[in-house]
Amino acid sequence: MKFEDLFKECPRCGSKDKIVKRKIVDEHKAFATLREIVCEKCGYVFQKGE
Repeated sequence: MKFEDLFKECPRCGSKDKIVKRKIVDEHKAFATLREIVCEKCGYVFQKGE
């Protein structure tokens, strides 16, 4: 997902608020991997992590 895509509206509810869920890497506490980006209002999943 591109940075400017974070400001697009949700196709399901029209909300622009999103939650980025990350998983902290155990060996390096300062690093995290992307789990998913979801709509805060309806839970629509924009992108799943690897």
